[in-house]
Amino acid sequence: MITRWSSVLSSLSSFILAILIGGSLSAPAAGQSSAGPQQAPTERQRLAPDFTLEKMSGEPFQLSEHRGEIIVLNFWATWCPPCKQEIPGFIALQKEFREQGVTFVGVSLDKDGFSSVRPYAEKMEINYPLVVDDGTVAAKYGGVRVLPSTVLIGPEGKIRHRKVGFFPEQQLRLQLKTLLGQTDSSGW
Repeated sequence: MITRWSSVLSSLSSFILAILIGGSLSAPAAGQSSAGPQQAPTERQRLAPDFTLEKMSGEPFQLSEHRGEIIVLNFWATWCPPCKQEIPGFIALQKEFREQGVTFVGVSLDKDGFSSVRPYAEKMEINYPLVVDDGTVAAKYGGVRVLPSTVLIGPEGKIRHRKVGFFPEQQLRLQLKTLLGQTDSSGW
């Protein structure tokens, strides 16, 4: 019973910490909407920094080899409740948009690497590449202070959108359809 309560309290404290950090670092500035793009205008068309990391399968994943695809680059961790909440939507969207050239990539910030990621990925049946940050990738993207954080990269290799915090499936679907030219972006 004590072990169970300890586990519940640990999960709850992680969740509260994620909310506190997310609320203090990702709140919009005065006059800004939290629904709009969350990047500086100068970054919107910046070339996404290239990186190479080992996938869970042991093969390398190099971002630049996926030029021509739309990449959903998601920084996450197995201990992060909002990260775990958005993964089922990512799985569904990867399945829905795979044939249209959309690739999700999960960049784990778990300190113990694949020893935490692998069991969780297998349990959730994650259908997209997972890599573990070696300490350089998050830094290349300006540092990741809030999890989850997602970067949408267009087929030309440029950053098109950033979302700090939970990315609802419907909002992400709209962003992907816009990048694919299937709808206009006036809904944002």
